[in-house]
Amino acid sequence: MPTGATLLSGLSLRVASGDSVLIKGPSGSGKSTLFRAFAGIWPFAQGKVSLPADTMAIPQNPYFPDGPLRDALAYPEPAARYSDEALRQALEEALLPQLATRLDDQDAWSQKLSGGERQRLALARVFLKQPAWVLADEATSALDEPAERTLYQRLAAMVKRKGGAMVSIAHRPALDEFHARRWELEAARDGGGAVYRLREG
Repeated sequence: MPTGATLLSGLSLRVASGDSVLIKGPSGSGKSTLFRAFAGIWPFAQGKVSLPADTMAIPQNPYFPDGPLRDALAYPEPAARYSDEALRQALEEALLPQLATRLDDQDAWSQKLSGGERQRLALARVFLKQPAWVLADEATSALDEPAERTLYQRLAAMVKRKGGAMVSIAHRPALDEFHARRWELEAARDGGGAVYRLREG
């Protein structure tokens, strides 16, 4: 934490093929920080994290480079690696059919698109690359519930088909049904040194 306090300690977590885990907790409890530690991009952490090679993270606020839409969709890989058909299919699966004919349009996509469209474009990126393991950090928070439900159904089906697992951070109860396990972050009351503790369920 910015104060120097230990957010979490003594964790030993494991996600197996076929698992679906939902992380919940109050705002500021470290859910996104935990994901950054999983991804190896949080410098203030100790311990060991092992991720399968076929893992993809979906941030709440995804990055898209300026330029052709096809480049924003395929990022960080070159768009030439994918056929136009595959790119269009990914956009359709992510509920962005209106963009399927705009692959060569040049724009500042992070500014041009709404919050919900940016999240759907990030999901289109996932459907394009077809990872087996997915870390989703409030990846559908800007969407209405029917769209969120449809996209989570597709994510869950993809992960199951690929033999991987899904770990999500989410607040809406509607997503509970897509996850069989819970990791709940709650305030530590035992004075053990960490501000929060993680309860598995």
